[in-house]
Amino acid sequence: FKSRIRYFVGGTCLCSITLFALYVSTIYNKAIATSTTDIIVNSVVVLFVMELDEWIFAALEACSEKWTAHSAESDDSSSDAESRNGSSIAEMKEKIRTQQAQFESQRKEIGMLRSQQEELMLQMEEMKRQSDNSTILREAVKKLHDPQAGAAADAASEFMPQCAESESIDTSLDTDAFAEREI
Repeated sequence: FKSRIRYFVGGTCLCSITLFALYVSTIYNKAIATSTTDIIVNSVVVLFVMELDEWIFAALEACSEKWTAHSAESDDSSSDAESRNGSSIAEMKEKIRTQQAQFESQRKEIGMLRSQQEELMLQMEEMKRQSDNSTILREAVKKLHDPQAGAAADAASEFMPQCAESESIDTSLDTDAFAEREI
């Protein structure tokens, strides 16, 4: 907790010195600068004030060696944290590479599945056309058989003698006779 207070006090001092230098340079430029040479001279003064600011910061650092030692320790701990972060970053990069490879393989599989789906769709369309063609063919054969069967049944019924249902009739002779008459 004490180190945080020290950092706060040091940061506040540094910030106040910097703001004071900015204020002084602004007031100085407005009061004195009337030509470009005056502005150049004022810029040199501002640079000197900024250098003075750095000297004061160096003096603050020298007054409290604990701050610099703690700063060095924090640099070491931050480098340890960076190395831990570096190893976790390497792990994350490896995971990303693995996931990208999986993604690419899945993309290829999807492409293959899409091509197989297209082939199946084409095969289904071909099967549907063949089914439609066979249905049309069945209907045509049925239409051809229906008039012939109807005409044959009508012709056979003309020459068949009427008898009771219990009697057995050999119709093969009648159809043979019918066939001879047509010829």
